[in-house]
Amino acid sequence: MDWYYIDSSKPEGKRRNGPWSIRQMLGFAEQGAFAPETLVWRDGFEGWKPWSVIEPDVKGEFQVETIKQVIEEKILPNLTVSKANYAGFWVRLCALAIDWVVMQLIFVLLTPIHSFLGVLSSITPQTVMPLSELMPTMLFICGIIFFYNSVLVKNYSGTLGKIVLGLVVIRYDGKPMTWGSAFSRSFLSIFFFGVSHLLAAFDLEKRALHDVVANTRVLKLQRA
Repeated sequence: MDWYYIDSSKPEGKRRNGPWSIRQMLGFAEQGAFAPETLVWRDGFEGWKPWSVIEPDVKGEFQVETIKQVIEEKILPNLTVSKANYAGFWVRLCALAIDWVVMQLIFVLLTPIHSFLGVLSSITPQTVMPLSELMPTMLFICGIIFFYNSVLVKNYSGTLGKIVLGLVVIRYDGKPMTWGSAFSRSFLSIFFFGVSHLLAAFDLEKRALHDVVANTRVLKLQRA
């Protein structure tokens, strides 16, 4: 959909600037080309509107377009997305529970490796072991979780739990997910032992602490 804006620095009659794509409009905004009162318009508007009024909707629309592209290319080619909202705390908690089950299965499949570390095979509910002896297995577990989260978020915009529940992780600027963003999200999630998710229950954009640091958002998709 084509967008236009009024460039007040140009002579009367030549101020209408466009057409531009939604990505280009957001790029102009990032570069400081728009003031809050800059008037913008696209097909469907009854009249020109200030950028400050429609900017949140523009970002939301761009997020939906970005999600569509990711899904069509990497996840479900036949899925059509009609709407995307910020994913709430409870649906994210359910996704986390699914991922926990998946991680348990992965860990069982890797039994020969973690048994070689010589810790888990000898632990019982009554076992008391020094932290130094538990450390190799703790690092092994954290490493598996780290790469599980990072690889899936980078390549498929979400872990298996998120994909099952129709959730996707995107960068706030709508650009493709980077390894840096995926790594930082995973590291902080592990570092705070999942407590960072609690922030999503109170944040207006439903961000967990690792979303705030990595500047990402988790969205819930609605099919058309």
